[in-house]
Formats: sequence, C-alpha cells, structure tokens
Amino acid sequence: MLKQRIITALLIAPLGIGCIFFLSDWGFALFVAVVIAICGWEWANFARLGFWFRIGYGVLTGVLLLVLLLEYTELQLQLLASLWWLTALLLVVNYPRLTGLWNSPAVILLCGWLVLIPCGVVLVSIKQFAESDFLFILLFFLIWSADIGAYFCGRRWGKIKLLPRVSPGKSREGLYGGACVAVMVGLASGQWLGGLSFVPGVQMAYFALACLGVVLVSVLGDLTVSMFKRERGIKDSSQLLPGHGGFLDRLDSLFSAAPVFFLLLPLLTKSPVS
Repeated sequence: MLKQRIITALLIAPLGIGCIFFLSDWGFALFVAVVIAICGWEWANFARLGFWFRIGYGVLTGVLLLVLLLEYTELQLQLLASLWWLTALLLVVNYPRLTGLWNSPAVILLCGWLVLIPCGVVLVSIKQFAESDFLFILLFFLIWSADIGAYFCGRRWGKIKLLPRVSPGKSREGLYGGACVAVMVGLASGQWLGGLSFVPGVQMAYFALACLGVVLVSVLGDLTVSMFKRERGIKDSSQLLPGHGGFLDRLDSLFSAAPVFFLLLPLLTKSPVS
C-alpha cells in the first residue's frame, strides 16, 4: 500500500504542480473543470446513481463550473458557499440524527454542487492574482501541514474522539496539534516565501488568525466527505488513485478551505493597518 501511495504521488504531484504554476488562466480553468468533473463523478456514487448517470453528473458539474466563471462573481458564490458550509457543520455535528433531511439522491447531488463548484471558482480566481504562486503554496501548505500535524499529534496524544460517528480516527488532540503546526507553517511561509513584513503584534496576529480559520474549516471539508462516504457505506470515493482512493479523498479539505481562504485574502496578503 505504501509503495502504491508513493508511486501515485510521484506521478500525480508533478502534473498538478505544473498545471497550477505554468498553465495560462484559461488553461488552468479547464484543468480545474476536469478535476471537478471527476470529483462530480465520484460524488454521484453517494447518490447511488448508475455508471452513465454518474458520468453525466460529472460532465454537467464541470460544464456548470465553466458557465459560472463567466456569469457570476466570486462574492455571490462565496456567500452561497458560506451558507452551505454552515449547514454542513450542523449536519456533521448532528450525524446521524439529521440524515433524513439530506439522504435522498436529489439533495445529495445538490450538495455535491455546493461542495465542488465554489471551490473550483475560487481556485481559478486565485490564479488571476499577481501573487498567485505564493497564494497557492500558502493554501496547500496550510492544508498539508494541518493534516500531517493532526496525524502525528493524534497518534501521540489522541484520547478524546472528535466525531466518532463520522470519522472514528480523528481526535480533538489531533485537531489542536494540527492547527498549531499549520499556523506555524503559515507564519513561516508568509515570512520567507511571501516576503511579508509583519507589523509586530498586529499584522502577525491577523495573519495567524486567518491561517487558523482556514485550517479549522479545512477539517470540516474532510468530515463532510467522510459523512457522505459513511452513509453510503464505502471507505474510498473511488480507486482512481491507487493507494490514495479517489480525488474526493485527496481534495476533501480543499473544498471547504479554498472559499474561506479567498474571503480572508485581505488578511493574508497585506497589513490591515496603515
């Protein structure tokens, strides 16, 4: 299993990195649409759709993303995403008590669009920033360091389960440890990679709080996908990435973190004080 994970990562990582940093804006938009379409295909399995219906939902999801890039502003979609993730928090915390509210194919498919499409729009929007390279690095560093920190802190000190009915492996100690590690990594990235000049006690505090907000919301994305997988009775969203599961399994934290990251960009890119 470990060998499979390493080989898959070595094949996929350069492709993803190359597309993020070297494609044109519209080339990157098409790349994101393809990835979101694949995630849509995997998500449709939660609704127990047949093979061709899953393909149709995936294609429609990718096309809908491209259409929304032309027709709607990021702010409109961010407001929609914020409402969705607040709702997702309510559903996750109360799982399985509120399952009857969303456990129907139509509602699950709608939830899929609310999870996937705002994230796709945000990623394409970030690409258009002059400092997009730094922003992508910061976003991914926050997510990865939180995940790695939570894993090791949870193994070492984890005793109290976070939400055992949703994700039995996660602990509160892992969450706290992962958040601390991610904030430290975020501060280091901002100082060294972004060239930020922190205002002592002011800008650094805002920046750290913004990083913490992104990290905490990233956990919600992970838990939300886990909730849908648990309700469906599956461990992985697909087997497209040997050793890793599916695209949803690898990108779950990004779906929730990216919209919040975009909303907090003023705190992550410049000092809020004059």
